[in-house]
Amino acid sequence: MPYNGLFIGLTTVDIQFFVEKFPQPNKKVKTESPAILVGGPAANAAVAFAHLNKGANLVSAVGKNPFQSFVQTDFNKTQIQFTDLVASQETNPVLASVITSKQNGDRNIFTHYPEPIQPEISPDVLLNAINPEILMLDGFYPEFVLDCVKLAGEKRVPVVVDCGSWKPQYDELLKHADIAICSSDFFPPGCSDATDVFDFLKSKNVFRSAISLGSQSLIFQTEKGSGEVPVERVKVVDTLGAGDFLHGAFCYYFLLSNFNFENALKKAVNLATFTCEFEGTRTWINFTE
Repeated sequence: MPYNGLFIGLTTVDIQFFVEKFPQPNKKVKTESPAILVGGPAANAAVAFAHLNKGANLVSAVGKNPFQSFVQTDFNKTQIQFTDLVASQETNPVLASVITSKQNGDRNIFTHYPEPIQPEISPDVLLNAINPEILMLDGFYPEFVLDCVKLAGEKRVPVVVDCGSWKPQYDELLKHADIAICSSDFFPPGCSDATDVFDFLKSKNVFRSAISLGSQSLIFQTEKGSGEVPVERVKVVDTLGAGDFLHGAFCYYFLLSNFNFENALKKAVNLATFTCEFEGTRTWINFTE
């Protein structure tokens, strides 16, 4: 693989139902058989990077449970080199129930936080073994990840943070980040709009940042100013994982373009938009080179 990308964070098992419309309270809805998918912000980001790069490194916590082989099979198919932080431990998988509208691809997700873990590999051994050229994290497993980003900083490895929704650990993690790519739901304490969020990130010395506004556009700021990336209008079938794919694609294009932030954002937005034209989180892979 041309570039050595490292993704650290959450892996989930997603059970996705497609419905004509979201149900009213106390109603039972019959659907077609659900799709069972491997998901999670870091895992999906790694899949996008791996597809573009012919390989990626993912560090997550899966452990021993009934879904272990299912997850590993998915990673084998998507060219993920997987390091399981709890490989020898009995665990409960992180599950997500996803209800997706057939009309416009909107979805509701019910999920839960992962259990605390006792990692079986140290951050220094991990980073020395993988020797990444870029590191992306999603805020999960914060104690382990904090040591990783500190080491990445010492090695001058760019650190990209996926800011999906505010988690207290971001207060410390962002101090060691080079780039933050946020969802429109990311509001640190005291922030109520995009200007507040950008100002908060600058206070953490994160001077290259972006906020995805979904189907509207993506706005960004750098040391030199601000800008906006439009989103192509497409027939949206399913938005599940699109934000994660944005992050993974950004990491690839950032390396490919010799660290051109704006160029990488534009290309990543295009890929993320393309993935919304297909059901599930892996079908789009079959329609790209």
